[in-house]
Amino acid sequence: MKNKRTYLNSLLLAVSLSMAGGASSVAATDVVTDVIADESDFEIVAYYGDKLEDRVVVVDVNNMTLKSANATYGTDPYPVDKAGDLDKVYAVTRGSNSMDVIDSQTFEQIGLVELPHYPRSAEAYNAHMRLQLVTGADKPMASLIDIDTDTVVASVGENIVYEANGDYGGSNATGHPFWFSKRKFALIDRPNRTIHVYKVRLKRNGEYKVTELSSITTPTAVHHLIQGERQRIFYALAEGSAQNNYAPLVIKYKLKKGVLTELAQTSLAQDSVEIMGSHHANMHPDGQHMYIGSTEGKLYVLDTETMTIVKTIEVGLGTGHTTFAPDRNLAIITNHKDTFVSVIDTSTHSLIKNVTVSGAQQNGTILQSHTSLISPDMNYFYAFASDNGIFFELDLNTLEVSRTLETGGTPLQGVFLCDGQSCSGM
Repeated sequence: MKNKRTYLNSLLLAVSLSMAGGASSVAATDVVTDVIADESDFEIVAYYGDKLEDRVVVVDVNNMTLKSANATYGTDPYPVDKAGDLDKVYAVTRGSNSMDVIDSQTFEQIGLVELPHYPRSAEAYNAHMRLQLVTGADKPMASLIDIDTDTVVASVGENIVYEANGDYGGSNATGHPFWFSKRKFALIDRPNRTIHVYKVRLKRNGEYKVTELSSITTPTAVHHLIQGERQRIFYALAEGSAQNNYAPLVIKYKLKKGVLTELAQTSLAQDSVEIMGSHHANMHPDGQHMYIGSTEGKLYVLDTETMTIVKTIEVGLGTGHTTFAPDRNLAIITNHKDTFVSVIDTSTHSLIKNVTVSGAQQNGTILQSHTSLISPDMNYFYAFASDNGIFFELDLNTLEVSRTLETGGTPLQGVFLCDGQSCSGM
């Protein structure tokens, strides 16, 4: 790739938490024929964790070729996350007390980040303090990683292995990592259904001091937090709990002086709660609406100003992540338990088309990956048909699958690194 020492941008679209948390035209029915950016202006490489084969799969997206498929030192690699602004990535091995450090140029394992807990996710980077926030899979803990030394400088939470509490999100002890500001971060404690707010300070002796400022309980476990359009406004997606008769809900908070105050909460539905469960919400490009998927196969559109559900769209089973193509007024919906993605007109909040991207389930895992990407020219959507081990390209002009790459395994979640002039605006 060009500019081998520094990538201009890294795009973490998982959970797709970073797009949802960081927020982040023509009619969707009109085909866009103008090329926004020449494909030669950018090069994209995708890094995915493959839990089935304990490896990291690296894909040259432009050329649709497999660049590497190296085994990890740790077990159960799930996400792969960019290590700050450096030429390396972290393979989040959820079955080990460590993360593999992988050189993003050679694709070789170059070290380990030793942790006091199994890692869940590590996508939250604080450029101001050069610290990566990693949350726990087996314990309700979080660790701060110095990206220059790949060492833990502080850990918070309870150093106790917890069992799942029965809420929709499963056995992970925490939700996604999240920074409220330059010095404040969240620990989403799933077993105890609590959000903790912490503040970190670098002392004169070079040590980091972390202080808990407040905590607030939630009706069900929270999966992730989203930054609102207005300063100090945040949203939490509570996953729901069928056995406790709780539908998934969105909770609106204000953070002031380190204390979260609940402003409102909205359930996605009042009936059929026993078949519901949600793990991701994404903010619409208009900054007002939010798209929230639920496993029964519906996409809910929330007006975050009035905190009301304004539209319900029938999509696919296991409705998960939303990836927006703002210049096209399109959104691509990942359906984790179905063989197709759903294409939405974001100007009318309506379904345009379901596009088949995989065959039936073969390996007992999700059919579509947590991570996806819209290319910088907004001509293509990329993701894995995870259970089938197929990386695919969806042409946003024709709304058809245009290219595929079979890698085997079950690549589940990762990061796209984009190098080139067109990447900087993403």
